[in-house]
Amino acid sequence: MPRIKIEEHARYPFSTELDVRVADLNYGGHLGYERLLSLAHQARVRLLAGLGATELDLGDGATGIVAADVAVTYLAEAFLNDVLVFDIKPVEIGLVAFRLAHRVRNAGSGAKIALVEIGFVGFDVRRRAPGRLPEGFLAALRALAGE
Repeated sequence: MPRIKIEEHARYPFSTELDVRVADLNYGGHLGYERLLSLAHQARVRLLAGLGATELDLGDGATGIVAADVAVTYLAEAFLNDVLVFDIKPVEIGLVAFRLAHRVRNAGSGAKIALVEIGFVGFDVRRRAPGRLPEGFLAALRALAGE
């Protein structure tokens, strides 16, 4: 079976730590695949807060984001009470869309747990339709990315 290949970046300018909780475990006793995305969501909320934004308001009072696609490559297991570091880098930043590249690693062992990429589209919350990303948010995202 061919596997999705996600590029690991040399630099991830944002990092946050999250604990693996009992609710994050699956029947195999390790981090469930769907829970990894939930933890990535929490990490994204923290990144956006650092930029003065939320998923429903990127700073203009009208534009939020919606996920367009997700790709995950699982590399190792994570277990209850593991502390995971979510390293995040904005990539492929455009006027309407961008991607967040994540490297997830175990804070204790340093083991890489997963590589995750999530694509987002600007969303006009009033019109309930795709919309252009606000200039201030784009500038902050580009600055974080080092562009």
